[in-house]
Amino acid sequence: MVSRESVSNVFLPDKEDCLEYLRDHRWPNGVTCPHCESADTIKKGTTRKGAQRYQCKNCNSIFNDLTETIFAEHQLSIPEMYHIISKMEGHTTNDIFQELDRTYKTVLDFVHEVQDALEEDPEFDLYGVCEADEVYVVAGEKGTKQASPRSRGLKKRDAERSSQTNRQS
Repeated sequence: MVSRESVSNVFLPDKEDCLEYLRDHRWPNGVTCPHCESADTIKKGTTRKGAQRYQCKNCNSIFNDLTETIFAEHQLSIPEMYHIISKMEGHTTNDIFQELDRTYKTVLDFVHEVQDALEEDPEFDLYGVCEADEVYVVAGEKGTKQASPRSRGLKKRDAERSSQTNRQS
């Protein structure tokens, strides 16, 4: 398994570059409050992940670069999330979680969140290869409740008849 330090040196983009890219695409005309759409904001420090925090002078709410995006409230780092998004098209979730040295569920949850966000975008159209993780297709009635339990074993009368038949032969 590859260590986390070697992964961050080889595969992951710089955190500041990721945040700058996000800022440029989210607010091309300057920062606006996601709650009231006001452009009257001031900088208010940074978050633990390094995202810039802002305070809106209009509604007095505090938000950051990640607020109301798919990058908000994740245990993954910003570069790891960018890496997952860049690898989603050509690699399996299994490959990505092994590269990042994270749990499969953590990576899969983020992949599903990205897919759900893309599904909501009417201008985005998915095409190409479709990846399906483990799927169990239910066939038949196994596991469904029956009206009455099936009978098991021989009845006493049938058992006596079969023993008499065996003695006569």
